[in-house]
Amino acid sequence: MSDNKAIISGLPDKLKRLRQSRGLSQGQIGNKLGVNVQLISKYERGVVCPPTNMVVKIASVFDVSLDYLLRDEADVAINKIKSRELLKHIEEIEKLPKEDQQVLTSLLDAFIKKHKFEQLARA
Repeated sequence: MSDNKAIISGLPDKLKRLRQSRGLSQGQIGNKLGVNVQLISKYERGVVCPPTNMVVKIASVFDVSLDYLLRDEADVAINKIKSRELLKHIEEIEKLPKEDQQVLTSLLDAFIKKHKFEQLARA
């Protein structure tokens, strides 16, 4: 168990963040996962390390990859985003078809380039 615990050391915080970002209670997540609220609380506090099959269920319920849940490096970008509103938008954008994601990416690129150009013009 100690090896498994070391591998998923970031899981408790990620689980709590995912749950809260979706506005769900521990009880609601417990119902979705088929476990009681006390076990969800223990997962979020890092008291109990969920078994592999439960980690797979957690990934499915939150529509995230196992890589995101299990690897610290996958969380670097999300930690840099401080705005919950932006995180919610990003989560919704990821659910859109690839073509729509590409359109939004192009719009964001254009907006960022315009902003950088304006900054250079002011300098």
